[in-house]
Amino acid sequence: MTLIRRPIRPPYDGAPFPTATLVQASAVIDRYQLDIDPRKTKRLNSSGNVHSVYRLGDKYILKIPRDHPRAIGETLTASVAVPAATSAGVRTGSLVAFDDSLEIFSVPFSVFEYVRGESVTPSARLLPSDAAVWHDVGRELATLHNTVGHVDDPNGWLEEWTRPLDHTAVLTGLVEAGVLASHLAEWFDELLTALKPSVSGANRYRRFVHGDLKPGNIVRCDGRLGALIDWDDAGWFDPAIDFAQVPLQLVDVTLAGYRAVAPLDGDDTAEQRILWDHVMTALTELWRLRIDMAKVYHPCPGDGLVEVLALAVDGTSSLLEHFPVRRGLAQPEARG
Repeated sequence: MTLIRRPIRPPYDGAPFPTATLVQASAVIDRYQLDIDPRKTKRLNSSGNVHSVYRLGDKYILKIPRDHPRAIGETLTASVAVPAATSAGVRTGSLVAFDDSLEIFSVPFSVFEYVRGESVTPSARLLPSDAAVWHDVGRELATLHNTVGHVDDPNGWLEEWTRPLDHTAVLTGLVEAGVLASHLAEWFDELLTALKPSVSGANRYRRFVHGDLKPGNIVRCDGRLGALIDWDDAGWFDPAIDFAQVPLQLVDVTLAGYRAVAPLDGDDTAEQRILWDHVMTALTELWRLRIDMAKVYHPCPGDGLVEVLALAVDGTSSLLEHFPVRRGLAQPEARG
C-alpha cells in the first residue's frame, strides 16, 4: 500500500508464507482443467510480503496468501479488481480462477494468466527505454481511470482508501521517536502546509485505482509495458494516488503519457497532490526503522526521501516548480 491508512504494524504478525505441495498443485490444475504438468510448478521470488507465488508451466500464476486477515483481504480485493481491469482493456494477467472453498489450501487462492516479461527496475538515470515504459504506464492509467465506471463488489472487498491529512501528527511523532530532527520537521511542516490546500478537497475525485503501482508491479516486455499486476489494493479514490509510488524522476513522463489520453481529475493541482503523497509516504515509512530493524523492506524506508533529494539535485523535473518552500538565509533588510 502506498499511503499509511492505519498505524504501521509488524508485517502480518508473524504469519508464515504458505507452501504448495505437488499434491496441492495437482489438485488446483485438475479442478480448473489447466492442462499443465504439475511437475512444472515453480515457486517464484517475490518482493511482496503477502503471497507465495508459483508459476504453473508457462501459462498461469498461482497466488496463495498468508493465513492472516489482511493478506486474505488483499486476495479478495484482487479477485474483484482484476476482472474489472481486464474488462476495461487494461493490460494485466486475467483472473483464471478464484477459490475460497478452503478445500485445497486453508486460505482462499487465485490463479492468474501468466504475463511474459519482467518487473521494471528503476535506474539511477532516466534511459529512453525507461521513458517508453513509463509513458505507456501513464496511458494505461488513463484508460483504467476513465473506462471503469462500475465494479461488481457485493461483499465490499475493494479497498477503502483515505489520504492522511494530519501531517503535524506524523512529524511530531517522528521527532518524539528520535527519527527526525525538530528543525528538519519544521521545514517539512512548511512544505506540507503549502501543499495541503491542493489535497484537502481531492477526495471528491473518485476513480477506480490500482493503488500499489510500485515498479515491481509493472511488467516490461520487449522494451515496452507488458502489464500492470498485483491488484491487491485496488479501490475508489483520487486518481493521483496511482502516482504515489511512481519514482519521482519518472512522474513527468508518466503524467505526459496520461495526459496524452485525458487530463487527470483536478489537473491543475495534480503535481501538488503527487508531491504531497510522495512526501507523506516517505515520512510515514520512516516508522519502519523503529519497528523492526532486522526486517528487509521493499522499497527501503529511506528510499522516498532519497528520491526527493535526487530530484532536487538533478534540478530538471517540472515537479520542482511545485515545491513552494525554499530553504536559505533570510535576506537582510535594506538600509536607508
